[in-house]
Amino acid sequence: MKTTLYQLHLTGRLKHMIIEVKDNVIITEWWTSKEEEDGKKQITKETVYGKNKGRSNETTDNEQAILEYERKIRKKKEEGYVENREDAILGEEIVVSSVLSQSFAPCKPISKLKKDDDPYDGEWLAERKFDGSCILLHNTGTEKIGYTRRIKPITEILSVVDEINEALDKLPEESLIIGELIAFDKEGKEDPKVLKAVTTETTTEAKARNKYNSLITEGYSFTYNVFDVIFWYGEDVTDRTFLERLELTNHFGERKIEIFTKEKAEEAKQNDWEGFILRKADDKITFTMNGKPKRKGSYKFKFIETTDCIVTKVSNGSGKHEVRFARFRLAQYEKSPFFDEPVLVDCGWAGGGRLGEENMDIITAELLEKGYKLEKTDLKEEDWFIVELEYQRR
Repeated sequence: MKTTLYQLHLTGRLKHMIIEVKDNVIITEWWTSKEEEDGKKQITKETVYGKNKGRSNETTDNEQAILEYERKIRKKKEEGYVENREDAILGEEIVVSSVLSQSFAPCKPISKLKKDDDPYDGEWLAERKFDGSCILLHNTGTEKIGYTRRIKPITEILSVVDEINEALDKLPEESLIIGELIAFDKEGKEDPKVLKAVTTETTTEAKARNKYNSLITEGYSFTYNVFDVIFWYGEDVTDRTFLERLELTNHFGERKIEIFTKEKAEEAKQNDWEGFILRKADDKITFTMNGKPKRKGSYKFKFIETTDCIVTKVSNGSGKHEVRFARFRLAQYEKSPFFDEPVLVDCGWAGGGRLGEENMDIITAELLEKGYKLEKTDLKEEDWFIVELEYQRR
């Protein structure tokens, strides 16, 4: 079995990838080309062995290799690879009247201002940055859909949140917005830990509804803040200025956007805000169709810094945490001087931190349901998940 895949890189080079399975070996060959001239070819071979020996779901070496081969193909297609060379060269177009593919990637805010930028020069427009979960809302004209940041449809789960339903009701046909769902405890403080119960793709609508109702009873409140507009009545509005897009988002309620000053920054610090999103009046946004978001259109000005890490291994904790996965092996993708593709770099073990016991219990239940044992174990690549680390700026 063999599959050839293509993807057009942002540099204009065409990426080629051939994935083949022979017996219990998966062979992956990849290279780039431009103007019919091929770059250096690279190849890897992975030997796969059967699993679940002696069980009803036992697989032979070859059967397991085929399963892994098919999973790799699916993953690459989610990243925007296609089987037709011409389609890759032309590029995939988003059709706002249909469900988004997982290769769609809206841009993210740039991590921090450039070295020479002065945030207090009177040109920066500031909006408070809350600590919530990124949610995209989409009205195809025939269907209303909610997605996670990674474009996983979770409409049924999000349907338990009244504030999401209100935003979807206001969303015009053939329109797509990106925003943030925020939870506040009874004291009015942001509590991002509880959001996993109503935004994770692996929960059920019934569980999410029970948790949402329970939180409301405890005095929690939720808000969905629209962050930006990508499509509006079928039109791609990413090339409009921020002020023009801001006018569109006022359809959902007026946003508090003000000139950034030192006084505002000091006030935010005293109130323990996470920070601000800074933009200039003419800033524009973008999206890609290769699963890899660009950073454009806004800047983070945060007092608490965050970074995303991939969990590749898990382990139960000690003491009261013996009953749950409470230690996580972290990794991050970094650019390589030798390869076009980023490489995965191990970052070591970390505790649960801001996940909290409840979210660790949710993760534990999900992994146990998938057949993992409550012990130190490597996760299959399809079961890797992302956590956000938080650290204080110095």
